[in-house]
Amino acid sequence: MKNRSQRLYLPLLGLSALFAAAAVATLVPRAGASWENVLGYKSLCTFAPIATAICALFAGTTCVIRARLFGPRAGVKRSWRAPAIIGILLVAVIAFSIPPYAKAKLDATSGASVAAGK
Repeated sequence: MKNRSQRLYLPLLGLSALFAAAAVATLVPRAGASWENVLGYKSLCTFAPIATAICALFAGTTCVIRARLFGPRAGVKRSWRAPAIIGILLVAVIAFSIPPYAKAKLDATSGASVAAGK
């Protein structure tokens, strides 16, 4: 019988891949989208880049958990610097994307974008 680490490694790897694929998918252009994302084009997910950063944060988190707790080097002391820096950058992307996103959604619902000729 496989031990716990071996049983959890592959599902966590699959979850990491799923979140990474979702992050990429949020940026795929889609002409039929209801409105443009904050980046200025119509994409599969109109919540980009916030949704992209959230999916990437989830992918990174599951990847770090998988590698550090269940991977072949589980228990080996390693620096948390790289995962922390990447996590902080993704949280910053989310934080800095919220104000322009909120403004764009407010404009879309109030009709201001139509009045401005967009």
